[in-house]
Amino acid sequence: MTDSDVSQDHYYMQTALNLSLRGLGNTWPNPSVGTVIVKKNKIVSRGWTKPSGRPHAEIVALNKNKKLLFRGATLYTTLEPCSHFGKTSPCVDAIINAKIKRVVIATKDINPNIDGKAIKKLKKKKIKVTLGILEKEAKKINLGFFQKIKINRPSISTKIAISKNGMITDPTTKWITSEHSRSYGQFIRAKHDAVMTGINTVLKDNPLLTCRLPGMEKYSPVRVVLDSNLKIKENLRIVQTSKKIKTYLFTLNNMNKLKIKKLKDYGLKIIFIKPILNSMNINLVLEELSKIGLNNILLEAGAKLNSSFFSQNLINKIYYFESQKIIKFGGLSLFKKLKINRINDLKFRMISTKNLIDDKLIIYER
Repeated sequence: MTDSDVSQDHYYMQTALNLSLRGLGNTWPNPSVGTVIVKKNKIVSRGWTKPSGRPHAEIVALNKNKKLLFRGATLYTTLEPCSHFGKTSPCVDAIINAKIKRVVIATKDINPNIDGKAIKKLKKKKIKVTLGILEKEAKKINLGFFQKIKINRPSISTKIAISKNGMITDPTTKWITSEHSRSYGQFIRAKHDAVMTGINTVLKDNPLLTCRLPGMEKYSPVRVVLDSNLKIKENLRIVQTSKKIKTYLFTLNNMNKLKIKKLKDYGLKIIFIKPILNSMNINLVLEELSKIGLNNILLEAGAKLNSSFFSQNLINKIYYFESQKIIKFGGLSLFKKLKINRINDLKFRMISTKNLIDDKLIIYER
């Protein structure tokens, strides 16, 4: 393969990876995959995984331009195509039937039902397979999916709004960051399968935890509330809207049968967790969420819950919204709670920064 061929493969695979980002937050329990089909050095069709994980990206691309003959084309996909009968027939069979000549795959699917089987089937049909183009980038996009299979745990990101001097609460106002930052935060919500918070945040702020950006309301994530002692109140917005937006509540308290019944009638899905030293076992919570099928969870919580996640090394990514505000009196210091002097002490890698008018968004990864 020449340098030109490799460069071309990288270009088309990057296009497929960009497409896969469109589905993030809406394809669980499946990963978010992107596909492009190239013929005579031209992209002739493309696709990405649709909401709830079906149809798969490859099928979308193959069906998008049915009048076109794909014989002799090259198909680029960010994850090995499925090779087993699930709720749909195998994508690998559709690729073979379309007379695709070559398939370029970013990374293998470690799902035991697939794990190389599609690659073997394609090769058996004399279809050329190239594996590992932009593999690292593809694995990063679907980190939660791979983590779910490997260690029964979704990928966890945390969204932190903080003052210039490290405070995450301001006694004089509800907000630390600007409206522009808060809007961007809602976009981040839409790119996660679920948003998780603690009961103290729910009682204090009465949040909806939805995406309210115009045109993106339907991409609101599943909501997860950790409430050890079942303190949640029926009049809260998160309870009142739980039939419309799937909401899970984890608790240690299974004694208040009447309250539990009322909450379930509102639509809340209640899951009981065995305590560890009378506290919520976060690892068990994450295992349950993994069983449900969630890949990527956004933590929007206070210092206490963030501290628990950081102390157990459960955070994969930090969305760090830093305002220029200095809070001199009465604020709660995240740094003191985490026992650090600055965010860099957490030893995450800074991967990008974005100016948001009055604030700055810094993204860190492990």
